[in-house]
Amino acid sequence: MTAQNNSQNARSVNSQITDAITQTNMITLGLAPAQSIGTLYQTTAQAVGTAMQNAVANQQNMYSLSLASTTQNLQSLLSLSSATASRGTSNILNQRQLPIATASYFHPAPAAAVHHTAAPGPAAAHPAAKT
Repeated sequence: MTAQNNSQNARSVNSQITDAITQTNMITLGLAPAQSIGTLYQTTAQAVGTAMQNAVANQQNMYSLSLASTTQNLQSLLSLSSATASRGTSNILNQRQLPIATASYFHPAPAAAVHHTAAPGPAAAHPAAKT
């Protein structure tokens, strides 16, 4: 007899219980898009933060490599003897030529033909002094 009572109880469910379950399901379905967008924003923020950390770390590593390279180059320069350094400097200074720009822009004016009709004198020697 108890088996029949249990089967009858299982078939009829209180309407308040079904309403509560329906409302819970609706709330869950209604909140799902907002929760998924929130998760997306958090994931994106973490990815961007990690990318910025990587960029800063790479910049610091490049600075360290640059500093090490400069230090090594200075070490090699300072290890040269003074005679070698002065010989190299004098070779550079002795081979110095005029810069190309100054030589290419210097064009002397051609000499103008001067026809003298008067007796040689100060005015005839300087064509600009004629009036």
